Amino acid sequence: MNRSEEGYTLLETLIAFAILATVLAALYVAAGTAARLIESGTHRRVAALLAQSRLDQIAASRDPLPKSQNGIFSGSDVSWRIETRDLPASAAGASALRLQDVKLTLSWPQGTGVSSLVVATRHLGTVPR
Repeated sequence: MNRSEEGYTLLETLIAFAILATVLAALYVAAGTAARLIESGTHRRVAALLAQSRLDQIAASRDPLPKSQNGIFSGSDVSWRIETRDLPASAAGASALRLQDVKLTLSWPQGTGVSSLVVATRHLGTVPR
């Protein structure tokens, strides 16, 4: 019987199974990483939409904002916090307008930690006289 008619040896079969196991383990790790990245992206997309919603509410308000506010978006596990700082009045004199720096921070649980999104903007409010 010549070499071409012989079957695989036990050693060749074991090596083939070892290579297959290594490749399958790498694919398993890659699939898990991809799933975590997709979930993270979904959370960030939802947070961005909620941030835009809160910024729209701020823009619709004509009153100056308080120094800080916080809350939780209904129907989600995303919390928000708004911090404001008044900017100095212009040298042009007294005005009924008040310009504020606004920092909006959204936080949500992710895995064993907390992820967040921070957005900064300005708000022009009218001071009642």
